[in-house]
Amino acid sequence: MRIALLSGAFPPQFDGIGDHSWWLSQTLAEQGQEVTVFTSFPVDRPKPANVRLVCCFDSSRPQTIAGLSHAVRSNGPFDWLIVQYNPFSFGRQGFAPWLVPALRASRIPVATMFHETFVVPFLPWQHIVMRLWQYPQFVSLARAGERHFVSTERWLAQVRRWAKAPSQLLPVGSNVPLCSLTKREARKRLNLNADALLLGVFGFAHQSKRTEWIGAAARRIHAQFPQTEVLCIGQVGEGVKSACGETPVHAHGSLPGTEVSLRLRAMDLFLAPLTDGISGRRGSIVAALQHGLPICSTVRSYTDAFLKNLVSPAFSLVPHDNQTLFCQEALRMAEKALLQSNFGHELKEFHDKHFAWPIIAEQMVAGLLTTQIAGT
Repeated sequence: MRIALLSGAFPPQFDGIGDHSWWLSQTLAEQGQEVTVFTSFPVDRPKPANVRLVCCFDSSRPQTIAGLSHAVRSNGPFDWLIVQYNPFSFGRQGFAPWLVPALRASRIPVATMFHETFVVPFLPWQHIVMRLWQYPQFVSLARAGERHFVSTERWLAQVRRWAKAPSQLLPVGSNVPLCSLTKREARKRLNLNADALLLGVFGFAHQSKRTEWIGAAARRIHAQFPQTEVLCIGQVGEGVKSACGETPVHAHGSLPGTEVSLRLRAMDLFLAPLTDGISGRRGSIVAALQHGLPICSTVRSYTDAFLKNLVSPAFSLVPHDNQTLFCQEALRMAEKALLQSNFGHELKEFHDKHFAWPIIAEQMVAGLLTTQIAGT
């Protein structure tokens, strides 16, 4: 199959969807698909193996996406044009009225991977304003596509309300490689205490991460187990540090994928008290599962059913509005992590069943082929 993949960003840019596009394109190519990635300038991006890369628009001038149709026709023919969609990927504040006309002008069947759809119209007031253009833009894209994929079940009802084309859940994969070291080896390389109870946090500095919950849980665990320390990856570190009181915090900042996986391997327990609950679109959670890390997180109506149904002593979901219970569960799991050296090992198997890149790529291709056959 000849696939054109449209992504607003691509490595070495620090961008989650850009990383997703890199891993997806590589896996599709390894499975025998012919893949060309269309993305933004600069033209001197490192070229991935087995995948063609075409830089054809300026992300700072979103109207230049109009040149996509010419770039696609010049590098084709293609069977599908897959759009990696988050409204903010193609325009400032999600304003990208040039995107859907450019897709239609390409004259190729369009499939959309919805990483996000549009902002929820609650506070802050900016979300209310941005929805004025993001929602009709989403509707146009849903109507234009011939196949749709969504990163979490939450988006399915939204897409199916407007799209005649079939849609399916396709969780995201991990954007970091799997670390092959043991926990002790990883800690030695990072100069971390081999005997510490290491709580892990990973992600952007965003209110959805609930650093105050993380701090409360860390303080409670530290009070019972004085060897407790916190290891933070990403921008969230400073917020966690200010919330943890006397609990030692290692804030390692934003890092490349291999360095992220090294730190994940060093952790004992992963804390993720998300405001909107765990879901299949949370790359930090997927990376923790990939490394077999015990996870204490939150659940909400938005949470995907296959995650709600996961039964494991190393996987605990508490209501999104119950901080007290979150701290209790984090303490219980921390104690188990101290007593059981392989606590959470079965989560790696769960990851490989639902989130491994070969599985994701196979499901995407199967969906595209089904649509092709139905259209013939």
